[in-house]
Amino acid sequence: MDRSERNTTQSIRQFLASLLLWSVAVNYPWEMIQMPLYNAMPFSDPMSWLICFRASLGDGVIIVVIWGLGAAMFKDTDWFRRKAFLPILLLLVSGAVIAVLIEIHAINTGRWAYSDLMPIIPPFNVGLSPFIQLLILPRLAMELAYRFGPFNRQNAGR
Repeated sequence: MDRSERNTTQSIRQFLASLLLWSVAVNYPWEMIQMPLYNAMPFSDPMSWLICFRASLGDGVIIVVIWGLGAAMFKDTDWFRRKAFLPILLLLVSGAVIAVLIEIHAINTGRWAYSDLMPIIPPFNVGLSPFIQLLILPRLAMELAYRFGPFNRQNAGR
């Protein structure tokens, strides 16, 4: 492996670490805000906070996987910044499919249950909030990781 390949590999690793951190950072408040939408998630219970943190770690891994899928598909590290149909479609469809599959599995296995406050998406019988979460937050986390990470040319000289 030559120096250029090592630098690229190092930059990708740095970006992935940044992406995971930003993903957790943007998902944790979302998880906390939607606590009332789930049964047995009182805000006053520190265990609820811990459950939300664990969920945001999972969300972070999901976002890293979505980024990796796009990077492989488009052969580009900042594919998510394109204002083109296919990258936008990949972000939305992958987020939607993952959200629906996770929610269906969790509800069917009793991992969690919705409170009466959770709006439900009728065709799938899954919660609206976690569905919207994986439509919006992956792009936001990727953008933050890009702006403050190794792929931003303005940060390259720092």
